[in-house]
Amino acid sequence: MFLPSWASRRGAVALLALLPLAGRAAGQEGPLLGASRIAALPAAERDAWLRYLEASRHNRERDRAAMDAELRAAGRERPTPAPAGPGFVVEQNMTEVWFRGEEARRTADALVSFQTPTGGWSKRVEFQRPRRPGESWASEGDWSWIGTLDNDATTEEMRFLAGVIRVHGDPRHRDSFLRGFDYLLVSQCPNGCWPQVYPLAGSYHDAVTYNDDAMVHALQLLRSIAHDEYGFVPEEGRRRAATAVERGIGCVLASQVMVGGRKTVWGAQHDPLTLVPVRGRAYEHAALSGRESAAILDFLMRIESPGPAVVEAVHAAAAWFRKTAIYGYTYEPRGELAAGEGAGPLWARFYEIGTNRPIFSDRDGVIRYDLREIGEERRRGYRWYSDEAASTLRRYDTWARLHPAASAGHG
Repeated sequence: MFLPSWASRRGAVALLALLPLAGRAAGQEGPLLGASRIAALPAAERDAWLRYLEASRHNRERDRAAMDAELRAAGRERPTPAPAGPGFVVEQNMTEVWFRGEEARRTADALVSFQTPTGGWSKRVEFQRPRRPGESWASEGDWSWIGTLDNDATTEEMRFLAGVIRVHGDPRHRDSFLRGFDYLLVSQCPNGCWPQVYPLAGSYHDAVTYNDDAMVHALQLLRSIAHDEYGFVPEEGRRRAATAVERGIGCVLASQVMVGGRKTVWGAQHDPLTLVPVRGRAYEHAALSGRESAAILDFLMRIESPGPAVVEAVHAAAAWFRKTAIYGYTYEPRGELAAGEGAGPLWARFYEIGTNRPIFSDRDGVIRYDLREIGEERRRGYRWYSDEAASTLRRYDTWARLHPAASAGHG
């Protein structure tokens, strides 16, 4: 893990002047990790966050310095975008036999070349060939999504490399995986959460990000490392992974939203300091998430020997899902709700906190309570309903028999 020894208290205090650059979420009074908010924390928390922010600043400068050196050598001023792709995932056809082939090795070599100096990857990059000097690590913008957990980025590249390492054992691929592992550790916040983008990029990217299962994917991969599913990771690394998972579980439990004294589920984004839900993009309001919360619930149910806090959290979330299920409708992504006898259950992407009413929004940020009231671009360009929680609740029924609730009344 890269955490500079020079991130001393003196250097951290000096960082306060730089904190307004650390992020601002839509609808917030100031940056999520702004100077006044950090300064108001208890001393121990404040110092931990200052060290984290200083490490982020240093890693951002290191990434930029590496690119600047390439550009100077090439006699250019700006990087060219990386090849754009639909998003990288480990496909089902990528079996051990497939990983033995040359296509897997070539793809792994390309992946390594697009890894940032800090150790992460960007999203929507096509890994058909190695990165060229002066070419960005990202396909979008001059300096966007470098690096990120969004859209399966970083964790899927690491899973792919693990498959290649198992059959080929190339030390370059192993070193790249371990640098990705260090990236997951250094990007973990002092409270055990993860931001969407690291080094920190500001805006909603600094929020605790459950959106698109970003944080859950990090926890799943780290749990696999801790359970020795990747035998090439040293024992010390497995211990560090186990510690990171425990800290991450602590963040999950602490960020479960309480409404009227009852635990419910989680938002897509949470304030990194207070852990209350916050908005992301203009159409992603602070709300309870009917999609991302299903993946969180699944993760918690896969904890071996869960303690009372985990058991309570799972039963409460399951009760909320049962309470908010929508029956009698079908939904096609990029489409509309359609009445259908016997259809469902479905869950809205966002629920208003306190009322459990499904909410929707256009890019104007105005909350609507009917999907038909938002424009076609956002109505068809975003997934407003999902059915993932149905299979989650089926798994819950089995889980609950092994882990009965201590008391009733959740939801």
